[in-house]
Amino acid sequence: MVLTREQKHKAFLEAKATLALGKKWQRLVPGERRPNFERAAANTLRKALGHKTAEHRHNLHISNHLMHQHTPDTARIIERTLKNGIVDSDVLHSFRDDYRTVAPTMPRRAPAYLLHDDPEPEVWVMHDADIDYVSHYNVNTGEYKAHEHQWLGDHVTHRPETGSTVRTESDKTTIV
Repeated sequence: MVLTREQKHKAFLEAKATLALGKKWQRLVPGERRPNFERAAANTLRKALGHKTAEHRHNLHISNHLMHQHTPDTARIIERTLKNGIVDSDVLHSFRDDYRTVAPTMPRRAPAYLLHDDPEPEVWVMHDADIDYVSHYNVNTGEYKAHEHQWLGDHVTHRPETGSTVRTESDKTTIV
């Protein structure tokens, strides 16, 4: 007779439980004979070890191929795993038929944030003309205020548009 690894493991656990039961056994009636738990555990182990072990485990050769490009047993296991509902059903369709309902997208890289010891970055403008950028939204007038950049050779200075309210280093001020 051939046993699987699981059946042999169950026999080992049964023998272990039998020995544990032998340590806890107590007499219920005076003169009661103690069963031979050790012999029962040894018989269980002897029976299990006397049989051959059937090897039902297979090495899976999983690759980035379609279902028909895998071996039948590997393809069956992958398909069963993809059917369990943990992943999107689109993955199963792609594995079976190379069919996608959603166009594949490239994953975006996470933004690289500055660490506490990194120097502050400097902004350099690559042309020497004046540029107008939107500075802020004025809620009173409902319009965007421009920001004025002046080229001074090696860096750019920022000056808000005349009449705009902006936060400066000291406090909110109105530049007239």
